[in-house]
Amino acid sequence: MMTLVLSFLIGHSQYGILLFRKKNRTITTYLKDSYIAFQLESHQWIAGTITRIQNDSFYLKPLEVIYGMFNTDTLATEIMGFALSDVYAMPKKGVQVDYRNGSFQISTSGGHVHWYWVKSGWIFRVLGIGYAGLVVSNGLIQNNLSLSGSKLGIAATLFLFGELLHLSYKPTLRLGKKYKLECITVQ
Repeated sequence: MMTLVLSFLIGHSQYGILLFRKKNRTITTYLKDSYIAFQLESHQWIAGTITRIQNDSFYLKPLEVIYGMFNTDTLATEIMGFALSDVYAMPKKGVQVDYRNGSFQISTSGGHVHWYWVKSGWIFRVLGIGYAGLVVSNGLIQNNLSLSGSKLGIAATLFLFGELLHLSYKPTLRLGKKYKLECITVQ
């Protein structure tokens, strides 16, 4: 009797799985009640908990965490539905999407990305500006400031390298030929 009841419950239960894949390899699996963050074609970020997954769509309850000086408040808004074709990009592994200033945005602190300060070029830009400030202040103190020296060229090169890294660093994976979001419905 118990086997009959279990097979009836298992046979009639339906659940969905979202797979974020790179070619034929699964990067991340999302189930009901999983947290997901993604970007729409309008470059608006959406993040929240999945409430339901169907054949070609999923439903999400956005969670807005508002940080105050002495407290943290979580606001859950109404459930939103999205087709798989609505998803434009997904954040790279470790990139954090936070609710700030009235919308979801990529965290500028780097989240849990290894070597974020190097990959985004931040450290090289800071070093370039710091070294240029050091050269100029030493030149003013010693009363022999020369803007044509190789030391300022080193500072400019460091800053330029950091700027190139910043322009080439993308914290998202755009869906298309290489990356896909697929839905599997299991009955």
